[in-house]
Amino acid sequence: MESITDYMQQDHDLIDGIAERAAAAAAAGDLAGMERDGALFLQRLERHIEMEENLLFPAFEERTGMTAAGPSVQMRAEHEQMQGILQQMRDAIAAKDAAGWQRASQALLEVLVPHNLKEEQMMYPMLDDAMGPDAGALLAEVKEMAA
Repeated sequence: MESITDYMQQDHDLIDGIAERAAAAAAAGDLAGMERDGALFLQRLERHIEMEENLLFPAFEERTGMTAAGPSVQMRAEHEQMQGILQQMRDAIAAKDAAGWQRASQALLEVLVPHNLKEEQMMYPMLDDAMGPDAGALLAEVKEMAA
């Protein structure tokens, strides 16, 4: 059976690939590619964050009682930290500013890479464990939201 960890890590990998295409387009001065892949990257990352904040983290907190502190609280704080950078990326797309996209992308990577590692190595496995036999039902909800 597919775990929450497996599914969410695959989503990270997919989103990372889109980010790489957008960065390559920006570096090459391909503004249409930057706009296309950059917009897709932002859409997919924001949906990923919504799945976590609306489904996964609340389920984890309900099961563990960790609501004031713990991994989900830290992950939410890091999501909040990303919001300003994501806005810079949206602004760079709107302005067709490849250099601005590259600067914002680099700033985001400095937060996102360690964030994703913490999710993959700690948050998601803890969530799978906490959910036990109910993990499959939660994963089905996540997949429905992703569709």
